Amino acid sequence: MKKLLSRLFILIMATNLSIATAAAKPDSPALSFEKIIVPEAPPVASVMIAYMTIKNNSNKKQTITHIMSPQFERVEIHKMSMANGMMDMKQMKTLSIKPEQTIVLETGGLHVMLIKPIQVLKLDDNVEITFTLSSGEIATINTQVSNVDLTNSHHHH
Repeated sequence: MKKLLSRLFILIMATNLSIATAAAKPDSPALSFEKIIVPEAPPVASVMIAYMTIKNNSNKKQTITHIMSPQFERVEIHKMSMANGMMDMKQMKTLSIKPEQTIVLETGGLHVMLIKPIQVLKLDDNVEITFTLSSGEIATINTQVSNVDLTNSHHHH
């Protein structure tokens, strides 16, 4: 009887271990982030910008509902467009990405505004940005401030 209970215990433990291992195996993230650029800004700048490519790896629409960074007071997505011969910029409360769609955040279009740095960020300093999706999934990216020439960028921030 003791041998039978011992085998049963081992079987139960092995089954629980395989269930725990399967549950701990993460699915691929809904969104992936590539070509992340945070250009260096003058020390007196009250905003910085982040550009990147975001891909929806899922078969469902993904909606970014909140963005934050410990290095900035606020983080927002903005969209630039031409209206009546003038560049116009509007904050977007959410950003939806269709299934399997890739969107590019770039100069003159969609971009992430990093508002009111907590401290001056210099070349090669780390920048962490966390995206929250409507599903509750959270994606955090880490990048460094880079030395990028953006002569076409907007300077009115």
